[in-house]
Amino acid sequence: MLSEATVINARFAKPIDTELIVPIARQVKRVITLEEGCLMGGFGSAVAESLLDHEVMVPVTRLGVPDRLVDHAKPEESFAELGLTPPQIADRIRQLMQPQPAPVH
Repeated sequence: MLSEATVINARFAKPIDTELIVPIARQVKRVITLEEGCLMGGFGSAVAESLLDHEVMVPVTRLGVPDRLVDHAKPEESFAELGLTPPQIADRIRQLMQPQPAPVH
C-alpha cells in the first residue's frame, strides 16, 4: 500500500493556522489529528471547525483522550489503554488510509 501524507507540526493550538491547514486538507482529502489531551473541545475539534468554516468537507479523524474518566496510572499505561502508544497510533492511521470499497447501491 502506498499512501501520501503530509505532517503538520501545529506548535500552537490557537490560533489555528488556517492558511496552512485548509489548502493541505483540500489537497490530501483526509485529516487526522493527534493530541495528548481531551478530544472534546481540543485541537482536533478546532481543526474540524476551521475546515467546516472554510467549506472543506473531508473526513476528519481525531485521535486523543476521549471524554471519559481515565483511571489513574503511569502515563504510558494510560496511553496504552487508550490506544495512544506510537505503534497503536501507527496501526490506526494505516487502517484509516486503506482504500475503502465503493458503496453498493
